[in-house]
Amino acid sequence: MAVPRYAYLKMKMPGPKGIITIAGDYQKSLKCVAASSRLAVSLVIAEEKRLLHRAVAMSSEQPAMPDDPKDAEAGASFQPAKETKKIILDPAHPESYTIIGSNLDSK
Repeated sequence: MAVPRYAYLKMKMPGPKGIITIAGDYQKSLKCVAASSRLAVSLVIAEEKRLLHRAVAMSSEQPAMPDDPKDAEAGASFQPAKETKKIILDPAHPESYTIIGSNLDSK
């Protein structure tokens, strides 16, 4: 049943012999606000550093991409379906082709 008055740094509450008034100190309040602000900033910075270190660690764990895409294809774990056929895209350039499933609908 206490009633805080933040503007006056006072808190009033009923007591056994009347109203109890507790007064605050402006200087101590300013010091507390400054200290808690510094603490909050340091905690935020510490959390951001932790997340940054985690991101750096995760990126260093990633395998390096090969310079030549053909090297990447050789080590790929993806294997096409057994029923595939090669479709030449341009008859003038037979090296340009795609592979599709041979059991696909004509639609």
